[in-house]
Amino acid sequence: MTNIKEISRSRIAYHILFWVLAFTFWLFTMFVASNFKNILRVEPVLMTLVFNLCFAAAVYFNLLVLIPRFFKKQKFFLYVFSLIGIISLSAFFIDFLLVYPLSRFVQGEQFFGDLTFVVWFNFAFFTFIYVGVTSFLSLMREWFILQKISFQLKDIEREKLEAELKALKAQINPHFLFNTLNNIYSLTLDKSDKAPSLVLKLSDLMRYILYDCNDRYVLLEKELEFIQNYIDLQKIRLDDSVPVQIGVKGDPARRKIAPLLFEPLIENAFKHGAYGKNNDGFVNILFNFENTNEIELSIENRLASDWNKENEKNGGIGIKNVIRRLELLYPEKHRLVIKEDNKLFKVTLQIDLS
Repeated sequence: MTNIKEISRSRIAYHILFWVLAFTFWLFTMFVASNFKNILRVEPVLMTLVFNLCFAAAVYFNLLVLIPRFFKKQKFFLYVFSLIGIISLSAFFIDFLLVYPLSRFVQGEQFFGDLTFVVWFNFAFFTFIYVGVTSFLSLMREWFILQKISFQLKDIEREKLEAELKALKAQINPHFLFNTLNNIYSLTLDKSDKAPSLVLKLSDLMRYILYDCNDRYVLLEKELEFIQNYIDLQKIRLDDSVPVQIGVKGDPARRKIAPLLFEPLIENAFKHGAYGKNNDGFVNILFNFENTNEIELSIENRLASDWNKENEKNGGIGIKNVIRRLELLYPEKHRLVIKEDNKLFKVTLQIDLS
């Protein structure tokens, strides 16, 4: 409320300043025209006041009535027609009712001659200048305000998107961490040689999630290292009878990708292709970086015998997460295809980096 009052006061101050300067200009012009013979007389002051009052009437009628009703509603013909009318009326009002009688009947020197079209045209021209300048200033002011609001809305939208992206990144399944810790704990009880290396992998994975993923984009090499650690930790829960293959074609160097974008898709493949009632399960993962401007990820896994589409609809939060992040980060620059065919689940993700 305080800001609104301050803005209103500021606008009023600017308007007052404008008309004070206009009044001073006209008064000085009157004195120059009379070679400063009328400095001590009241008539020039009165006539200058009359000029500016008539100009102000035309200006504010244009700003408060014509522009909102016609110009902003794109009724340009009505606006131009009305503007010509108000300018003409203002000039006639000055000429007929005020300036002509005043200049003829006041004592002393006459400022204007007889009523002529030239005199009226001069007043109309000056009225047009006032109206034009004030319209330009008003529209420029509104344009700057709209630009400021637009920037503020963009900032708000960006902050909203950033918050949404952070929330989406935070949705990595915590059960994976708990299961991994339990498995590592079991290995330590058995005094397995695998335990120390797996602890290091889990440490690297958590460090990547907590620190490296704060940026919107990360190097592909780091993301692939994270994926490899993630897969190694997933394998703890599997026996050797479940084959897991990961392949990389091309060179990912010097390219960047949104972090944790692949993890939900790979997690989904392990969930349905390696665990549960899946005696012949497998997971195949292939990254293709042969096209410099494109990233392609292909995942194929066997579906468990107890899998059905209804369960997938109810539990596919991870895939919905990926879809939403792709919409935010790569609008119209990605292609995600998910197919289920003869108990095989296939996912293909292509991202255009150009």
